[in-house]
Amino acid sequence: MGSVIAKASGGVFGFRQPPAARIRPGSRLEKPQQNWVLDPLQDSLFILAAPLIVLVLAVAAFLALSPSQATALILGIHIVFTVAHHMPTFMRIYADVELLRRFRWTLLLAPVIPMSFSLGVLGFINYKGYPVEYFLYMYLMLALWDPWHFLRQHYGFMRIYDRHNAAPRRAAARMDLMLCVSAFIFIMLASGSWVPEILADLFNSAQLPFLMAVSAQTLAVMIKLSGLAAALAATVYGVYLYWCWRHRYFVSPAKLALAASTFGVMYLAYTPNSWILSLAPGWSFKVGFACVGIVHMTQYLAIVWRYNRNLAARAGRARAGWLRTLHVRGGWLAGAGYVAFCLLYGDLITTKFDSRWLMSVLLAVGFTSTLTHYYFDGFIWKVRHRQNSENLESMRSTGGEGEGAACPDEGSWWNGARIRPAPEVLLRQLLYFGIPMAVLTSGAVSVWSHQHGNYIEHMYRAQTLEVQGHDPEARDEARLAFIAMQNQLPYARRLAQLQPTSAHDAELAFLIYNHARYAHDVMPALDGRVVGLNEASLYLAGVEEAIGFLQRAASRGGPLAHTGRPGMSDSDAARVVESWQQAAARLEVTASPDAPDK
Repeated sequence: MGSVIAKASGGVFGFRQPPAARIRPGSRLEKPQQNWVLDPLQDSLFILAAPLIVLVLAVAAFLALSPSQATALILGIHIVFTVAHHMPTFMRIYADVELLRRFRWTLLLAPVIPMSFSLGVLGFINYKGYPVEYFLYMYLMLALWDPWHFLRQHYGFMRIYDRHNAAPRRAAARMDLMLCVSAFIFIMLASGSWVPEILADLFNSAQLPFLMAVSAQTLAVMIKLSGLAAALAATVYGVYLYWCWRHRYFVSPAKLALAASTFGVMYLAYTPNSWILSLAPGWSFKVGFACVGIVHMTQYLAIVWRYNRNLAARAGRARAGWLRTLHVRGGWLAGAGYVAFCLLYGDLITTKFDSRWLMSVLLAVGFTSTLTHYYFDGFIWKVRHRQNSENLESMRSTGGEGEGAACPDEGSWWNGARIRPAPEVLLRQLLYFGIPMAVLTSGAVSVWSHQHGNYIEHMYRAQTLEVQGHDPEARDEARLAFIAMQNQLPYARRLAQLQPTSAHDAELAFLIYNHARYAHDVMPALDGRVVGLNEASLYLAGVEEAIGFLQRAASRGGPLAHTGRPGMSDSDAARVVESWQQAAARLEVTASPDAPDK
């Protein structure tokens, strides 16, 4: 939800709590009660307990289905739900007549740059005949933005629920932010997957070499320090709550419940732990991330529904039409229609079709939808100004007084913002969106140019060309395969160190074996060199190292499937180890000092 609260220096959603909101014995405000986004029951289901509910349903899916089926189901739901929750943002913006009038060009032009850039890249991909999936490198930009986006939404809900707290607003906001940021950073690092996978994707998809800048020791230190920082923040937060209790300031039970459920479920779902693996063998960080993403969607739908309902009640502010009628009507039936419409949008954008051009358009729309959703959220929820707080102050409360008035309009960001002309807005958005998209694209094009392609693709091409009798072309492909191996080997080693899984060890084992074979057998033959004792010894060392990594991969007990070998099983690994051991036995004879040179 972007900066739902961060800019609201005047209080939660711009509300200034009067001094009377502090609890005084015998006063009418002795027991201020919890305010709600929807109502106690619906908030409990869709916001507070949503992390626990989704986690239980996900574990149930693993109990009822195979790990691969459960993973596919959860990831598929997450993809649809993620795109679905973009639609409420667009409803929120384009249904607000006054917002659109004041920030017309910022809101109308935002999709232009990402959509035009995406279509241009996809046009190039189709012109070259590359798979349309090559475009997914652009989603790295979204993967980097997404955690921050979710963190800000969670922080925003904590500030909403803390509305009755009469403690100094700035101190209260900083305490909540400190708790959120410290816990979030620790869990993301402790997952052991997010950082290595992002760094690996940046290299594999866009040739950005950040992976080599982080060692396993550095990552371990970062995890330890972030854990200490999170523990210290939790301690300080506990002291802050005690201070509020001593001063008889209201502390929101809903806020504390939300923080506990969110960070508790994130820790269980993201980090390696025996509890989740015992219940759901095959659980992975991606599954956990998808579960929390589904939670994010339900929470977002809830708050935008409430906001738009309040907006629809203002005839001069809401755009007339079916959307306003839907929100004015309200009720479970209208709410179900609202959710169904959003899910229909998500399903349409994420459905896979056979047509390359249709898939290209949908990929461009999906990328643009996500990017503008993040951008709009950081923009529209700057709620210091009266016009936004008016539509949020009607959030339901179970009772109590001291609701507080909206923040005065003077000095508001809304009124103070300069109306920018279209060319200036477009230029600013070109820089904001265009620079990261251009950096990723330049790297991706270098990956597509075969010089840095996956070595397995070049090996297969070389074998095919040799069988067809095209020896010169086969030799060229073999050389490209060796170049790719040399390029990929240090990154594969670093990834296996940062994220030591069965799949990464297996992938590294094959790369080490093939690199040794090419370096000390294939390439010397192509260059007309004699394979002597030294070459044979180095080849043997490489094969033995590869055997060690593949045996370690199998002993970990995790899935062995990886790039180039998506269906690899334990029995496949055993057969490969046996064949490599036979090769090593032959090389031992060749590498013997008594053996003649070839």
